Amino acid sequence: MQKSTDQLRDEILAGLKRAREIATTAETEGRDFTAAESAEVKQILDDGERLKGEFEKAKTSKTMRDALVALGEGVEPGAGSGGAKAAMHPRVKASGGTDWADTMVKQLGGAQGYKGILANGTVAVSVPLNPEPVRSDVPILSLRQLIPTVQNTTGRFSYLRQTVRTNNAAVVAPGAKKPTSVYTLARVDDRVRTIAHLSEPIAKQDLDDIGLLRPFIDQEMRLGLDVALEDEILNGDGTGEHMTGIGNVSGAQAQAYTTDILTTARKAVTKLERYGYLANAGFVMTPEDWEAFELTQDNEARFYYGGPVAAVNASSRRLWGVPVVVSDGATDGTAYLADFSQMRLQVRQDGVLDWSENMYDPNALGVGSGASDFERNMLRFRFEGRFGLEILRPSAIVEVDLTA
Repeated sequence: MQKSTDQLRDEILAGLKRAREIATTAETEGRDFTAAESAEVKQILDDGERLKGEFEKAKTSKTMRDALVALGEGVEPGAGSGGAKAAMHPRVKASGGTDWADTMVKQLGGAQGYKGILANGTVAVSVPLNPEPVRSDVPILSLRQLIPTVQNTTGRFSYLRQTVRTNNAAVVAPGAKKPTSVYTLARVDDRVRTIAHLSEPIAKQDLDDIGLLRPFIDQEMRLGLDVALEDEILNGDGTGEHMTGIGNVSGAQAQAYTTDILTTARKAVTKLERYGYLANAGFVMTPEDWEAFELTQDNEARFYYGGPVAAVNASSRRLWGVPVVVSDGATDGTAYLADFSQMRLQVRQDGVLDWSENMYDPNALGVGSGASDFERNMLRFRFEGRFGLEILRPSAIVEVDLTA
């Protein structure tokens, strides 16, 4: 029997997980692979190449089948709104996309299978850890597009953060003492944090009858989680269940307001460029601050679009050649310019959907008249992920003051 894309993906990921476990064990013990480990890793790699080929072939076949289905929607009898598909929100797609709504329906037994479901259940959301590559001709819609992602398997992680970088390399005469450069590293031990939210109770009949309701809930809950994650990456203060975000990490650079916002942003670029961190850098700011950049005019009231130095590229949202992400988590008047390749997003669970009928609402039928979701034929969803943030080099972050 031909395997599905999901089955092939699971086999590839299982092999990759096993190979990483072997590598981690060897690294922890400070040794090379044993002969048995080398043979096992080689076999995993060989199997992975074969499975990857099968996966690409199966994915192509599935794409063609989906295209045939889409071609028939609205044309073939019975292909009405119940089977319609909503376009995926651009930001959801940018951060990896999600298909839990369809997965949930399959686990429930299809569109007509609600009466046979269990009281609760879980769907692991299928979200690629590496979203589509950042292209120079399109805007960046999600901060996660810029941050490398690491699969976390334990809930905890440790890394070395560079706190001092003093390069004293110089010309030395024969026999003279060589200068010493200082590259101080500090060990950071951290753990992943849970970000989650619940839906309101939703009637099973509505999920069955309204085809567009599932992708609507899907995208809203995914967007809600992404917004909260961005806020933590930017503003987390490291207390309680909060991450330590880029706005609160010690050792970041600062750029004071100078002349105007365009000049200030360019000087921030220089600060990052001096450290050699510009190649993978990006600005993060509020939509209002980005609006201020795009509306900036010269002394003759001419906008700087396509100016002599192309300071603003509106079509691809670049500023001084650097991509810009607008985020609700940013603060008006403050932007961040950072080389996000000097960070890593630890992902323990990248989106897990749970549903339940067991929640009791003491006022469901009126004040003082309670009922459970099961009694009312309702479902309630919980969408959550578990993430941690590594900031390897705080000096790769510049906090930019945009306020005159």
